Amino acid sequence: MNQQNDRSFNTDKLNLETNPHYLEQLVKTLEEKNCQLQEEIKERQLLEKKLRNSEEKMRAVFEAMTDIVLVIDPDGSGIEVAPTNAANLGETSNELIEQTIQQFLQGENSQAWLNQIRQVLQTNQTINFDYNLLIDEREVWFTASISPMANNSAIWVARNITDRKQAEVALHQSEQKFAKAFLASPSAITITRLSDGCHVEANDSFCHFTGYTREEIIGHTAIELNLWVNWEDRNRLFNLLQNKRIIRNYEFDFRTKSGEIRTALLSAELINMNGQTCLITVSQDITERKRAEQTLRMTQFFLDNCGDGAYWIGADGSLLYVNNAACNYLGYTEEELLQMKVVDINPNFSEEMWHQSFQQQKQNRLPSIFETHHRRKDGTIFPVEVTARYLEFNDQEYLCAFSRDITVRKQAETALQEAKKAAENASRSKSEFLANMSHELRTPLNAILGFSQLMSRDTSLKPEHKQHLEIINNSGEHLLSLINDILQMSKIESGRITLNENDFNLHFLLDNLQEMFRIKAENKGLMLILDRENDLPQYIRTDESKLRQILINLLGNAIKFTSEGGITLRLKMLPHDYHSDKKLNPNQRMLLCEVEDTGPGIAAAELSKLFEPFAQTETGKKSQQGTGLGLPISRRFVQLMGGELTVNSRVDEGTTFRFIIPISLAETSTLETVKKIRQVIGLTAGQPEYRILVVDDRFESRLLLLKLLSSVGFQVREAENGQEAVEIWERWQPHLIWMDMRMPVMDGYEATKRIKSHLKGQATVIVALTASALDEERTVVLSAGCDDFVRKPFREAVIFEKIAQYLGVNYIYRELFPSTSEAYTGNIPGETTNSPFILTPSSLQIMPPDWLTELYQAADCVDNDTIFQLISQIPSESAPLANALSDLVNSFRCDKIIDLIEKIEGNN
Repeated sequence: MNQQNDRSFNTDKLNLETNPHYLEQLVKTLEEKNCQLQEEIKERQLLEKKLRNSEEKMRAVFEAMTDIVLVIDPDGSGIEVAPTNAANLGETSNELIEQTIQQFLQGENSQAWLNQIRQVLQTNQTINFDYNLLIDEREVWFTASISPMANNSAIWVARNITDRKQAEVALHQSEQKFAKAFLASPSAITITRLSDGCHVEANDSFCHFTGYTREEIIGHTAIELNLWVNWEDRNRLFNLLQNKRIIRNYEFDFRTKSGEIRTALLSAELINMNGQTCLITVSQDITERKRAEQTLRMTQFFLDNCGDGAYWIGADGSLLYVNNAACNYLGYTEEELLQMKVVDINPNFSEEMWHQSFQQQKQNRLPSIFETHHRRKDGTIFPVEVTARYLEFNDQEYLCAFSRDITVRKQAETALQEAKKAAENASRSKSEFLANMSHELRTPLNAILGFSQLMSRDTSLKPEHKQHLEIINNSGEHLLSLINDILQMSKIESGRITLNENDFNLHFLLDNLQEMFRIKAENKGLMLILDRENDLPQYIRTDESKLRQILINLLGNAIKFTSEGGITLRLKMLPHDYHSDKKLNPNQRMLLCEVEDTGPGIAAAELSKLFEPFAQTETGKKSQQGTGLGLPISRRFVQLMGGELTVNSRVDEGTTFRFIIPISLAETSTLETVKKIRQVIGLTAGQPEYRILVVDDRFESRLLLLKLLSSVGFQVREAENGQEAVEIWERWQPHLIWMDMRMPVMDGYEATKRIKSHLKGQATVIVALTASALDEERTVVLSAGCDDFVRKPFREAVIFEKIAQYLGVNYIYRELFPSTSEAYTGNIPGETTNSPFILTPSSLQIMPPDWLTELYQAADCVDNDTIFQLISQIPSESAPLANALSDLVNSFRCDKIIDLIEKIEGNN
């Protein structure tokens, strides 16, 4: 150390000797630094004094910073030290002078600092930087500047900035926390510049809130994003902000990116951010809450105004809430009922029974519906239907119940009891008229096609007439295919096709199909072969209608596309050990059906199109027939029946369609048993005189109902439009109205609304008659006020059933018996009266040939009046024949009369 001091002394002595101004420069530099420090201290003291004077209780945010001054030579040795508080470095002044920079600034950067000192001396330029030291196990930060001095030395001025660094770290951490909270907040938050309205920040919740991405939001205004639904809401918001600069719980509607209108609750405040006025908003989507509130209000309104009594009952049976309806039909005020228990209004309940019932409801936890009785304030007891359910709310047990006065219903049930008993044995039609017009449209078309084919075999026809018949036949075939396929596909696509299994005679169905397609095949010179194995059961159970439709579609296609050769329909039962993924019960078997033709075949590339709706192969397009729906419909039917329709085809060789379905063997006795069916022929004695009004703009439709209803004893009047119907209703007061819905002058909808708007009109039953095939029509008709709905064309059984249902009418019936014969026997083909009379061609031959000719001509022209005149000529001893023919005419089956007479002529 002495040697070092000697060297330093000698160095200073040498510098002083060689540079007389060295000491002056050093002193001057130190004085300048000292002045600078003194000025900074004065400024700091003045600032502190001002801060203390302005706010005495305010603590100093920053403490006085300590500056350290070192004079260092190029080797890093301290020459002079002038620290305000050298203890900040953990060393005394003398110790600092004796050490090099590597020693008193220990650390990995000491060599870098020495290099910086040398760089300053070389470049003669000041360097500013921050550094940190570990002093007394505490990290201390400094900001320093190194400036060159004369005589190849540098001055190091350092200031303790630990507090500032710590504040910066804390600020950074705070910003990070704010950013995380901002982005993760469940509330939608945005920051918007007030100058241009652009969003400068938005969190994830706001993106979810609006449906936009953050990139779509930032830099765009709420107007550009089309968020505002109501401009008045926006203007009101900004007016409030100008007055208050802060608002809370502002409710408004906004529009999402998808266009959905929702409701928000917003709080907003104007802030200054980077010298700009911004608007920060915090929003919550309260759409569901508003809906819940609306639902609650609607529920409360419903409970207060519904016609059923509503009760909120405690576990002890106390009535905690009752609505207006309960008060009205019980005769108590709300205050009176809330002081009562269930046992006070229900004569069937004791305290013990109530507790037992309550415990049962608690165990079931499901709504229960039961009938009981209630007692009014005046003591009268009346029947009610109660729907009750156990509920828990806020750790309390309750029973929610609704009661309905069913006095009228009970009275009606009693009044109709005998009528229901009398009608229990009546056989109802197995199926109602379907929700579309397909069957009713196909029936007349089948007659047209059948007669045109029969007429075309008449060799006496002129070529021109044969051409006309061919046009009629082709057009009818095309129309029938269109109607059938389009309506069936419509039902399939809407999911309204279901499986309706029934027992039937399979052999009879096959014979019927063979007869149906025989003429078509013969006209094209084709052979039609029905190949059924000997073990094929006669009676089976499956969906007969769908099986028939599938085979009709496949046979029709085969005949249509085959020009030579023939078509084979093949059916056989598969053995019991046939491999199938179907789980069959012991009574089930697998039925194989194939339709094979010798037609042109189908190219492999086109096979995939066969089962696509409206798609056709090249052969199908060339034929210019059909819609391309027959095969898709057939495939869907087969799938519904538990199988799969497949195809195998070779070009110029033919095509085979194949499917396998599970079937059950039917009980033969069930099919052969004679079932009684009853036909209405009159009204029982002692009943009121029922008045019925028929409203229809078509004369033939009115005439049909007039004759049908008046024939059994009803008083019937008619009207040809809704306006006339309203006038007759006001004068005549009918019990029931059959109302056509589409009419000129005034339609049935308007007429029904006018009648039902009157109190006395509520007692008039109105049943709509419509020819629409759409299911949606029912909803529209019933919403207009009609009590029921019947589609045209209707069956007489439905008409009488509806009248009995609403008026409680009792009828006189005539029993009918189905016949196993194929002859025609009465009102319904295959049926006869009590004395089993079978209507056959031979039974008609008791009448003279001229009479038969006149009957044939009248039936051919559908001249019912002439037919009835001819029937009246039948002798009284042949009354069964007259009755059978009358039944056919009343059932609109003149075609059956024609068939019978043609068979007579054919036999002759």
